[in-house]
Amino acid sequence: MEHVGIFASIYGSRGVAELLKMFSSPNYSPTFYIVAKQNNPMLRRLVKVTGGVLRVDRSLKLSTHIDLLEKYHGEIDLAICPHEKIVIAGLRDAIEERGWNIPCTFPRKIFAIERSKILQRRLFPEDYNPRWKAFHPSKYSSRGELLEDVKRWVEMLGGAGNVVFKPDSPAAGKGVAVGGEHFHTLNELIEGYISSFNQPFIIEERVEAEESSCQIWFDGSIGHLNFLRYPEIRDYKRAFEGDLGPNTGGMGCYMDSKPILPFMFEEDWSSGYELASKLIRNMQSWAEENDLNPEGMYPCMYYLAMAHPHRVFEGNIGRPGDPEDIPPLLTMKNDLIDFYFGLVEGNPSNLNFEEKASVLIYVVPPTYGGRMSGKFNIKLNFEGLWILDQNNPVYLPGDIELSDGAVYVKTSRSVAVVGLGESIEDARRLALRGVELVEDSAEPKGYLWHRGDIASKEHIEKSVDHRRRLA
Repeated sequence: MEHVGIFASIYGSRGVAELLKMFSSPNYSPTFYIVAKQNNPMLRRLVKVTGGVLRVDRSLKLSTHIDLLEKYHGEIDLAICPHEKIVIAGLRDAIEERGWNIPCTFPRKIFAIERSKILQRRLFPEDYNPRWKAFHPSKYSSRGELLEDVKRWVEMLGGAGNVVFKPDSPAAGKGVAVGGEHFHTLNELIEGYISSFNQPFIIEERVEAEESSCQIWFDGSIGHLNFLRYPEIRDYKRAFEGDLGPNTGGMGCYMDSKPILPFMFEEDWSSGYELASKLIRNMQSWAEENDLNPEGMYPCMYYLAMAHPHRVFEGNIGRPGDPEDIPPLLTMKNDLIDFYFGLVEGNPSNLNFEEKASVLIYVVPPTYGGRMSGKFNIKLNFEGLWILDQNNPVYLPGDIELSDGAVYVKTSRSVAVVGLGESIEDARRLALRGVELVEDSAEPKGYLWHRGDIASKEHIEKSVDHRRRLA
């Protein structure tokens, strides 16, 4: 097999899944050069067995990445970055400025529109946007003037129950507040989210819709979008069952054995291509208007949170979704390294997937999603974390830490547990079995938890009924 060097910036289970998929390549023998947020034991194993390097940096500073690349760039053939922070920080820009010949699967920072929800709305096709308005507190002469403008806009949209508040800067979904749930009156919106907030924000019309995640790779050719698309994924952002509680980075997701989800119409699927194509053209025009080299916007992943019918909630340009990247990876027939090399060369192969459903459920610590408060010292004693077998639950360790020979849970999502099956119900049954094993392995027991209705028959039927009422 051909030897290749892979550089990766890793934060959580999504990055672990990417590396495991590349490690299983039938055509390449990879050596991994990794900068990671956690001293993740799975990453330690991958580095040890491939003869690579792991540097742990809790802040994921750009300088740490550059230091590692400075030493090993001559041995690296490809750079990936499955999370947004270092894309926005300008990792590709730094690589290209130094003349290192390392192809990247992510864009230059100016094209990473996840950095600004205001920029996203300006670049999205207007017919996919809800009514929205950007507010820049620094541009108002007084706080009172800002609040009066907010009041007028909220009243124009029909009141506080019909709006959504979004900070301009990325916050993994956790800064978003929805009218009628997180606040109910204009005063609650102002007091809870605006009065002490000094950064730009958006207030947009609340859209009643069913959501799915559309993920399409862009290699520079819009004509290739039709064979560079992942199956559609349903993500669960809210912390608690029934889609209640605060937004999180994602409590889990599901994927059907066919490309579209049970509640989707064919027009919902095709609108993903339309949105991506229009957005790409808008970005190309924006690049020309601002004297930017459009080559810096590809190759990369377009992750689009679609609101059916015919709207878009948000879009991340540069990396796949979390956790939505994982189910397609585990069912992908392609050699991922082969695919990435074709992508950066502008000649990627068609993506093909096994006809399997997939359900992912995160096991999380007690404080995640605001479920509990306090300090906890929880240890995992679960050997199954190191076994990758599609006939059993797949365990992808995330925000866990190897320390003094033991594995400890940190503050974010601990383990992604994935079940694969012929149907969503079969996959869910397998995932729940794995979740129970992980939670039972914790010391002390009873604190790790998960959202229990992910991919449940009742939740899916509710989505099907809702989408048809919206038709």
